[in-house]
Amino acid sequence: MRRSWLIWLVLSMLLLGREAKAQGKYRPAVAGPYRVLYQPVQFGDDINDHTVFQDRDGNWRMIGILSKGLNILNTPSFAHGVGPSLWEPMRELPPLFATDPDQDKKWAPHVIVEKGVYHLYAGPQKIRHYTSPDGVNWTFQGIVIQSDWKDLRDTMVLKIGEGKWLMYVTYHFNSVAVFESSDLDAWTFHGRVFVAMKPAPVYPSSVDISACESPFVIFYQGYYYLSTCLTSGFIPSSYSNTVIVRSPDPYAFGVYAQGGPGQTCDYVTTLAAHAAEYLQDRDGQWYITSAGWRQFPTPPGAAKGALNIAPLTWQKE
Repeated sequence: MRRSWLIWLVLSMLLLGREAKAQGKYRPAVAGPYRVLYQPVQFGDDINDHTVFQDRDGNWRMIGILSKGLNILNTPSFAHGVGPSLWEPMRELPPLFATDPDQDKKWAPHVIVEKGVYHLYAGPQKIRHYTSPDGVNWTFQGIVIQSDWKDLRDTMVLKIGEGKWLMYVTYHFNSVAVFESSDLDAWTFHGRVFVAMKPAPVYPSSVDISACESPFVIFYQGYYYLSTCLTSGFIPSSYSNTVIVRSPDPYAFGVYAQGGPGQTCDYVTTLAAHAAEYLQDRDGQWYITSAGWRQFPTPPGAAKGALNIAPLTWQKE
C-alpha cells in the first residue's frame, strides 16, 4: 500500500510539473494597427533596424539605420528621434554620430541600461561600443568584436543573470549566434543558437549571407522567445516575415524549417514585421515595432520608410 502511494505521488508530481510548464507557454500577437512613431523628413528617407528606449529624463528615444535615396547600405550615422510617450510621433533630431571619426557604415544599434549607464552596440563586422550617462550624449569606448565576416550584424544584448550578458547576432549561413560577457566590454564567442533551413526563405548554402536578421530575445514567463526576421533578398515577399521560436535555454533554439523535415525548434508564431523590436511602457503595455526600406513590402497598415509601432499581447496557449 505504501509503495502504491509513493508511485502515485511521484506520478502526480511529474504530471503537475508538466502542466505548470505548459501553462507558462504564451504566444505574442499584434493587438492593434500599426501607426507611425518616427518618420524621417529632413535627414533621410527610410528607417531600418533600430532601438527604442527611455533616456534618464524619461523621454522615449529612437536610434536607427538612416538611408537617403539610393544610399541604403553606406550609412555612417544614425537617425535620432525623441518624444514624451509612445503614443505620439517622435521629433526628428540631427543624425547621431555624424561627426564621429569612424565614418564606416553603422547598422542596427541596440541600447541597454545597466546601473545607470547606457550601452549602445552597433555593427556591422566590427561591433562598436558606446556609453552614455543619460541616453543622450554618447562616448565611443572601442571595438568589442572584430569579425572577418563583413555581415556580422544586428546585435541585441540580454541580461540573463548578475554579471552575465548575452549578445545575439546575425551569423553565417542563415543562423543566429551568441557572444557572452561578464562586464559588457569583453565578449567571447559561444556559438550558434538557431539555424534556419529550406523550405523557409533562406539563402542557398553557396551564398554566405544570413536570412536570420534582427534577432531579439525576450524572457517571458519562464521561457526565452527568439524573434528573427527571416527574409531572403531572393524572396522579396519575405521582407516582413518575423518568426518566433521558444526555448527554456537561451543558448539553444533549434532548427526552423517552416514545418518541413529537419525542424527541431519549438515554433510559436509568425508576425508581420521587419526589424522588430519589443518594448514595454511605464504601465507594462507591450509593443512591437516594424521598419524597413520603402521599396519592399510592409505589414498591413504600416507606413513605408517609417518606424511603425503597434500594441502587442501575450496569449496563453
